[in-house]
Amino acid sequence: MISKTRRTAALALSIGLATAAPALAEEYVANNFLDQNHPFSVYDYTEWAKNVGEATNGDITFKVFLGGSLIPARSTLQGIRDGLATVAYHAGTYTPSELPVTNVLADLSLVNSDIYVSMAASTEVSFHNPDIQAEYKKVGVVYGGGYSTSPYLLLCRTKIETLDDIQGKRLRMPGSLWARWAAAVGAVPVNVPSSEIFTGLERGTLDCGVNPLESLQSRSWWDVAKYVLDLPLGVYYSGPMWGYNPEFWAGLSADQRKILFDKSALAMVQSSIAYMKNTKDAADKMGGHGVQMVKPGPELVARSNEFIANDAKELAKLAHENLKVDPAVSNRVVEEYQAAVAKWTELFKGLDPMDEKAHYEILKKELFDKVDVASYPAK
Repeated sequence: MISKTRRTAALALSIGLATAAPALAEEYVANNFLDQNHPFSVYDYTEWAKNVGEATNGDITFKVFLGGSLIPARSTLQGIRDGLATVAYHAGTYTPSELPVTNVLADLSLVNSDIYVSMAASTEVSFHNPDIQAEYKKVGVVYGGGYSTSPYLLLCRTKIETLDDIQGKRLRMPGSLWARWAAAVGAVPVNVPSSEIFTGLERGTLDCGVNPLESLQSRSWWDVAKYVLDLPLGVYYSGPMWGYNPEFWAGLSADQRKILFDKSALAMVQSSIAYMKNTKDAADKMGGHGVQMVKPGPELVARSNEFIANDAKELAKLAHENLKVDPAVSNRVVEEYQAAVAKWTELFKGLDPMDEKAHYEILKKELFDKVDVASYPAK
């Protein structure tokens, strides 16, 4: 048995659940602010925790908290660092000042839209780029693996079709790249956690939220978003799906770390497949919920394409101005990510997207098995 670095009894006192402490005393704490039906909650946390518990014969078990019930989205890094959560999902674009180089990586989301390739490439760069690893060390988090969403679209409460339609509209955007896109097309970017989009659309404080199509079903957005603009806006992969408390990680054996990595590789594939299945299911059902797919007008498409082409050229400059990142660091991230995208595109070439076993074996062999678990992260 490994030593328990954070007892849930202490956690319970801190969040007003002292009466529940005895029953949870031997469990670690896992936190995901997304709701319970989200693919990342189902496979990357609930099922992942179950698989880890079984693989370690109960030596590592997690109590999973979902939906922001323990730690809200913007406080995740502090929660991991302080030991309130042993492991948690953190959306890196919510804390650009703490994870500036990670946000440079996130700003490359329009480079590729394949969920497997984006997931693997961004995870590989995050594991091996020294500047990204240095900033995780600085904030007190051990990066344990990443993810990717399926392509983002604008899900809106009112119909947006033309460039004129989008002028002044309040669009929820998850990070700086999308905020710049919104400003370029004349809209007003609003950065709130995805967990707050439903309420914003319902109350009219938001006109649209950018998120994968599957959110219509998995998060019931088709109750408040009746129009989908068919204009893909990249994918999202910023920050760790599993950010570990350093004290917890230090107390693990190499074999235990390998189990966590193996189960994470499996979960990453399973959640990706769920995303694709949910997207198809939502597309098939959305008409029955009164949701209309809208083709964007040519002027809006042209303005979007113009932004994409120009923004990529300005990334290093923008990162220096807004995030104080050395242009040489930004350029290295760009080069590494582009190379990783090419590598993983080839590795996954020709595979059936629904083949869980094949994708898992490649991801495990070519990514997680190449991380030296005994020495990771570097001192």
